[in-house]
Amino acid sequence: MILLTVISAVSISSVPEAQAEPVGETERSDAIFDAMVAKAKAASSKPYESSRELPEDLNNLNYDTYRLIAFEHEKSIWKQQALPFWLELFHRGYIFRDEVQVSLLPENAKAAKQTQWMEFDKSLFQYRGELAGLDPPKDIGYSGVKIIGKFPTSEHPLEIASFLGASYFRAISPGQFYGSSARGLAVDIGLAKTEEFPIFREFWIEQPRQDAKQLKLWALLDSPSVSGAYALVIHPDETMTIDVKAKLFFRSVPEKVGLAPLTSMFMWGMGKAGPENDPRPRVHDADSLLIQKEKNAWIRRSLNRLDFPSLSNYDAEELHGFGLMQAERAPSRYNDDEAKYHLRPSIWVTPKTPWKDGAVQLLELPSEHEGIDNIGAYWMPKQPIEIGTPIDLEYEIAFLNQAPKQHSLAKVTDFRVDRSDKSSLRLTVVFQGDTISKFSTERQLQAFIDVQRGKAEDVVVRRTALNTVEVSCNLIPDSPYAMEMEVYLTDEDELFSESWRYLCPI
Repeated sequence: MILLTVISAVSISSVPEAQAEPVGETERSDAIFDAMVAKAKAASSKPYESSRELPEDLNNLNYDTYRLIAFEHEKSIWKQQALPFWLELFHRGYIFRDEVQVSLLPENAKAAKQTQWMEFDKSLFQYRGELAGLDPPKDIGYSGVKIIGKFPTSEHPLEIASFLGASYFRAISPGQFYGSSARGLAVDIGLAKTEEFPIFREFWIEQPRQDAKQLKLWALLDSPSVSGAYALVIHPDETMTIDVKAKLFFRSVPEKVGLAPLTSMFMWGMGKAGPENDPRPRVHDADSLLIQKEKNAWIRRSLNRLDFPSLSNYDAEELHGFGLMQAERAPSRYNDDEAKYHLRPSIWVTPKTPWKDGAVQLLELPSEHEGIDNIGAYWMPKQPIEIGTPIDLEYEIAFLNQAPKQHSLAKVTDFRVDRSDKSSLRLTVVFQGDTISKFSTERQLQAFIDVQRGKAEDVVVRRTALNTVEVSCNLIPDSPYAMEMEVYLTDEDELFSESWRYLCPI
């Protein structure tokens, strides 16, 4: 039984920063978080230490050979106890070189000193094929955690979330496949220098009750610039959500910090044709960045893959939410029964209270194939980082099938760029939504169009029989550089649609 295996493989590690025993679940969770905060603060006062080097045979694994190492599913932690959540562990190797310490907390733990550290146990893994007989060091540690659970409609347990690689983590809602990822923190992202990747170095995971609907874990984040404490609560429901609470302590002041960062992949789709020898009309995990600046002010920035790195900035005095959206759900629009891009989640970040005075930045990078994330989005506050002044964060991440429910304006569902005329481009933007079907046919909507490094001519606003509104215009470039554009609809000066943005190459 896995219970005996795990207990024989752990040793009790005391955490001197643990708090006195509190009363009540909220206070108890705060005590565990406070202990992790104390650990992060102490770590930030010392020089950063990287993970120990991997043995050569693990360091030199490639994608295929790394997959020959697999966790023994029958030994999933808590499976034999028939608890609502189980854990599996990832092996170090290939690109997953950082050591991650995993500790278990008993049900209703009252203090972090009750953590049980899991020593590495090779019997938890299968070493197949050419890796049969591999004998890793006993102190090698793990590289991440996989979470098995059930949704309310699930017949059988399935993988619902994973934490693997730096501070990356992914999750799904019912019926979805892994796609875009969240990250704990981004440091010096989108700059003309090497990005710093903070790592989740340690996880404390609480054993769930028999009737638990959520799983709680705490994480220690670390990098040369920053150490931080994270509390995460995973809620597998009709929509998967993860509550995130964090406190960050800086060793040094980075040039740039991105909060609640998201990553994704865009190869081709709306506005960008794929290669002639590939029959798939779209290949992407996300097609747009969506931003809610005020209660009913929305920006949708369609994604692109250019031949050069692109960084776009969207200022917000008050940010209510942002995310990377996979808006199109029709399988025929992807024509890929294996990748199932139509089932990739949209990821939406909602601050507990709106974040003030900053910008959502979008990073778009060139990419050679669909296996590489080339899209990044994050919140960058204008308030400068100060050593000795921690940053507190609290937000929710939702893994959606549709746009956030509070988005009631007309939405852009398609756009086309016709480049057949060498002197100008013909742009058509399609808006759709319940507001259009309810809008009187006797009234006329107005289109606002702004073009940087060019101008719009011959604007036509047309309502179709499909209850959509199409806005078409000729785009006349005035430079050899990509044009940035904004298009939205108004009804007698009232905002009728989201503001659509795009970076359009000539």
